[in-house]
Amino acid sequence: MKSLKDQLGLTQVFGPSSSLETISGPQVRKPIHRLGKNRWSKARTSLRSLVDEYCTQSTIHGIGYIGSRRRSILERIWWFGVFVLSVYGCATLIHKVYQKWTNNPVIVTFDERPLPVWMVPFPAVTICPEAKIRANDMNFTEDFYRFINYRGSRKDLDDERVDRLLAVLQICDEFFHARSLKFPELYARTETDFDIVQIMRNISVPLIDIILFCKVNGVRCNEVFSETLTDEGICFTFNGFSTYDMFRDGVLHDEYNYLNEPKNLTGWSLESGYVPRKKLESHPIRVLGSGFGAGLTIELLALEDDIEQHCRVQQGFKVIIHPSTEYPQVTKSFALVTYSRDVTIAVRPVIMSTSSELLSYHPTRRHCYFNHERQLKFFRVYTQSNCELECVTNYTLKMCGCVKFSMPRSAKTRICRTSEIACVLSAENRMLLQSAKRRLKKLQTYGSACNCIPGCTSIHYDTEITQSKCDFRKTLELRFAPVDPTISENVKQYQISKLGIYFREVQYITSKRSELFGMIDFISNCGGILGLCLGVSLFSVVELLYYCLVRPLPLIRKALRGGRTVTIVNESSVNRF
Repeated sequence: MKSLKDQLGLTQVFGPSSSLETISGPQVRKPIHRLGKNRWSKARTSLRSLVDEYCTQSTIHGIGYIGSRRRSILERIWWFGVFVLSVYGCATLIHKVYQKWTNNPVIVTFDERPLPVWMVPFPAVTICPEAKIRANDMNFTEDFYRFINYRGSRKDLDDERVDRLLAVLQICDEFFHARSLKFPELYARTETDFDIVQIMRNISVPLIDIILFCKVNGVRCNEVFSETLTDEGICFTFNGFSTYDMFRDGVLHDEYNYLNEPKNLTGWSLESGYVPRKKLESHPIRVLGSGFGAGLTIELLALEDDIEQHCRVQQGFKVIIHPSTEYPQVTKSFALVTYSRDVTIAVRPVIMSTSSELLSYHPTRRHCYFNHERQLKFFRVYTQSNCELECVTNYTLKMCGCVKFSMPRSAKTRICRTSEIACVLSAENRMLLQSAKRRLKKLQTYGSACNCIPGCTSIHYDTEITQSKCDFRKTLELRFAPVDPTISENVKQYQISKLGIYFREVQYITSKRSELFGMIDFISNCGGILGLCLGVSLFSVVELLYYCLVRPLPLIRKALRGGRTVTIVNESSVNRF
């Protein structure tokens, strides 16, 4: 009786009186069979039917042969192998397309329209005389021999003369800083703190004694040259940037100026060029045409007494032709105008612009920086040359604990003493060597030290130099001696050279970086490959998503909800034994 009660699920049992009890309330009848396994079996059957349906109706080539049950096993295996090979071929070709899209997305082409020369800024010209010291202020050879006790006594040199000699030695040839010589030890024992830039300005040859005559656009231009501090001392620049336009505010020290150009930038920018309908008196200067007559003509002087061959081997004038946006670096590139020479330099501007389509690309993919993407610490405008100068400065500071007087520096950075110039000279070579090793290790073919890749908008000047020997002193004697007999004697005191710089052509074809292989091209190539090998189209992708995501969910839900259900019986009054 008790087991019967348990099977019936009674909540009350027979008591001692064995009287009949009345059970009330809802009662649950347990299912006789287990339904979970049966439901998953129905779900699998539904999914199998869905797969058969997809294989029958798929637009992808080969799927119908693989899923057809009317074909033999060998046929289905054959078509499965063909399908796998096709997928492998698609993957290989798409991978190559992806590599092309990633590594070579940019093409450099010629621009559609030529650019006239009056829309191109004339290059900045920096002239550095090799005769850097006025003979009236200092005799370098005599002071040097006394300093190293070759001749006379070092006691004959007072502190001022020693400081002056050590300052000049910083711009002399590398010979004086060779580690194999004994000079550095002498510098270290004797050298004291002194204002090297002020000393150089006091003893350097002034501009009026260097440029006899200057003309550009048919107008005299002797006064437009400004003093520039370079790695070889005091030089003079035509058409350069001012300190405000070249350097950022509040980052440089205030002990001396690097540039003394009084004119600020007007009516021109590197990205946009000259402002339309702007007056021709813009800065930087532009010439009105091509040819020698429309260019820059300079007659250069060097006093015979100022020329000495001890400090520097090369004699004459070093000429650096560079964009106005770049700080001149004499040791990187120059043309030497020797004495009694007539030198002409034909200039060809090389202008590179970049399409706005490439703004979304990473700089390492397009191999250039826009000005807003790479901000330098000291310079306002990003150029590869300015970036490399900052890089050399930082590396020199790290390696030597100081920087050369011509390098941009902050207020707390120390200037290297003459005994430390050997370290400065070797720093750049070491930096370039390390950069080359890193690029070779990573198999990179672009960039340079400190990742100073080119600017997306840049301008450079290719040059073609011709020269001939001319006796300008004889010419001046013949022309002016009859008028003034003293001319002959005055001319003999000087070495004279002539320099002409001009644009060779009236118009130039500029270059432009454009998108070679964009996202649309990548998708089109992938679609063509998939269509060729598998017959896949956009509709095939939608169809696959439909059969993989949309159709299976209702089938599984329906299978899990089907089968037997548990019924709940409400028995208000049930009589039991």
